[in-house]
Amino acid sequence: MFGIHDVQMAHNVTGAQKLFEENIPDIVICDIEMPKGSGLDLLKWVRSNNYKSEFIFLTNHENFQFASTALEYNAIGYITKPFNIEKTEMAISKAVDKIRKENHLQQYSEYGQYWLENKKLIVESFWRDILFFNIPPEQTAIAEEIRKRKLLLNIDELYHIVLVSVIKSENQGDEPNDQTFEYALKKLSSEVILGELDFEHTIYYVTDRNHYVAVLLADTFSDEQIKDKCAEFIETCKKYLKYAAVCYIGNKTAINALAKNRVKLEEMDQNNFILRNNVLFESDVEALNLKGQYALDTDTLRTMFEKREKIQIVNFLKSELELLVAKNSLDGSTMYSIHQDFMQVVYTFLHKQEIQAHNLFSDKVYQKLNQRADNSVFDMLKWVHFVTTKTIDYAEEVRKSDSIIDKAKKYIQEHYKEEITKNDVAASVFLTPDYLAKMFKAETGVVIKDFINNCRIEKAKELLRNSDASVSMIASEVGFDNFSYFSTIFKKLTGVSPQLFRKEDER
Repeated sequence: MFGIHDVQMAHNVTGAQKLFEENIPDIVICDIEMPKGSGLDLLKWVRSNNYKSEFIFLTNHENFQFASTALEYNAIGYITKPFNIEKTEMAISKAVDKIRKENHLQQYSEYGQYWLENKKLIVESFWRDILFFNIPPEQTAIAEEIRKRKLLLNIDELYHIVLVSVIKSENQGDEPNDQTFEYALKKLSSEVILGELDFEHTIYYVTDRNHYVAVLLADTFSDEQIKDKCAEFIETCKKYLKYAAVCYIGNKTAINALAKNRVKLEEMDQNNFILRNNVLFESDVEALNLKGQYALDTDTLRTMFEKREKIQIVNFLKSELELLVAKNSLDGSTMYSIHQDFMQVVYTFLHKQEIQAHNLFSDKVYQKLNQRADNSVFDMLKWVHFVTTKTIDYAEEVRKSDSIIDKAKKYIQEHYKEEITKNDVAASVFLTPDYLAKMFKAETGVVIKDFINNCRIEKAKELLRNSDASVSMIASEVGFDNFSYFSTIFKKLTGVSPQLFRKEDER
């Protein structure tokens, strides 16, 4: 009845207080006159502890003072005996209704507080979903999202996107912490371009190459005003963040076309290697689509590699890139072409030296530089310097075969317990297996397989002398998975069986 599902009883004020400490009731029905205290004492105690329970009092006689005190402490009902069931039910019903209304109000209050605290996040999330096609670019779908998120937006309003681009490695110092840099870049973008600290309309995102902020401007500024704001931002970014930035200003467009507009501006940026620290309009796209053909002089590069001319190689690439920039002829496809052609020259050179390129360039430093090489002239030259130095230095090391053989021996001595082969040893020194085998035999007088077995047998002799382990366990310990083969090799190299070696040593 009334949706009440749990009823507890107490015989005095102390008992009632214990019930409150265990589980706060919504409704309390009690006598005013009780043993060891009154119902009013209980009511005062409840209110002093900030409990919100509704009180209905029962009493044998009407007393104005009792009634006045009950009302003062917000009791909801005051019923005199003899009791009338209908009046009692009405009082309980009134208490239930009041509790339900207050619960609803509390929920609305909490929702309102949540909305106020999260309004900016909700608005930013909407624009992010628009820009990245998470909301279909259709008027009906967008209108529905605006309604569901309770946003005060005019779906017919036009917007400009200003796409702020900062290349990650433009700064030669340490790269920033992404979260710190995100905040700094968003703050600067909103304060300078929007004229206020507004994170609702500054959408930060990051790619392999760039930090981006898409700033959304309502169609209330002229192109010149936006350009001036962007120019101010670029100077401020250079001064305080120490990064070169580019601002791309999109044409004014409807909300449902903003995502396509962002993609177009981003494509402009991917093609821009020359006009950094500039403000570009969407209409400038043709200036970045260069049609000229360029071919890297690979013959000159091959000659330089053959002569081991590290500095000249880097300077040659630097001059070529600077010339392309001066001619306004450096775009994304040209950078990609230079990258691929240069690496082809390197692979050809390494192949002639019988050095395995895929092993030589398997480290994380190379992978990171290689991934970013096409990002900018600066990144390309960093990558060229790294590849050239590593290639020629290692080719020189191979020339000094004793150094390579020492590395191969060290690898074997550290890994002889494993199932290693000639291929594993060759990979450790970045050479082809056959080339290393020839070098190894020429330098040591033994083949790689025999050197591995020598290391294993020397260790086995040590264990036979100094441990109580069984011969079969020792065979396994030093890298032989076949006991019979171990015994054969041991006898071949020592002249006796493992068992006899141990007995003779014990004498």
